Amino acid sequence: MDAAASTAPASARDNGFYLGMAVAIAATVIGGFGSFALRGLVDVSRAPYWVHVHAAVFVSWTLLFVTQNALAHRQSIALHRRLGWVAVGMATAMVPLGAFTAVMAVALDRVPPFFTMPIFLALSALELIAFVALLTAAVRLRRRTEWHKRLMLCTMISIIGPAFGRILPMPLLGPWAGLAVMGGQLLFVAVAIAHDLVSRGRVHPAYGVGAAVILAEGLAVPVLAATPPFLWLASALAG
Repeated sequence: MDAAASTAPASARDNGFYLGMAVAIAATVIGGFGSFALRGLVDVSRAPYWVHVHAAVFVSWTLLFVTQNALAHRQSIALHRRLGWVAVGMATAMVPLGAFTAVMAVALDRVPPFFTMPIFLALSALELIAFVALLTAAVRLRRRTEWHKRLMLCTMISIIGPAFGRILPMPLLGPWAGLAVMGGQLLFVAVAIAHDLVSRGRVHPAYGVGAAVILAEGLAVPVLAATPPFLWLASALAG
């Protein structure tokens, strides 16, 4: 039997797994923010216009992530690569838009009630840094498919903390809330690692990189939030 033919079903199953992960992440994001609004914890109609722009761009990025995985699953690689540059352009807009939205949330006292203002600012900053770091690595390694698809998955996982913050009972978790959110993110990574172990017999090092970045992001939030610059910034914006 031809070697390429024998590996084709395995490759299809692998791409199917990444598509399934993309759909699960999209459901987490849309379900988290959607349920938050449906429970009356945020008045969507009174949100500033930039919040709607931020939400539209982030949802578009999430749906594009699903689309990219669907194209890879269908072996539509040429279109996948062209849309990849659209994703890079969208990410370039997401970073300043995310930073602006976080700053204005503090300035207008629109921070979710389960966050203190310094924690919210630190979380937003570190989330954006993790997103940029992982996305940059994924783009640079786009020719190395095994690295690229795993780093893109970790890139998406790195920015779904706020969705978990709206799914989990954050006020009831007290000081463990941040760890619970990070645990939700790392659960996605753990599923991906388990898939590697079953399908390949070993874990690809890309997941070590992704897990390390997400772990550092989560653990550094309370540390960064307690630093004088962030305490001052939160006070100045709120004042």
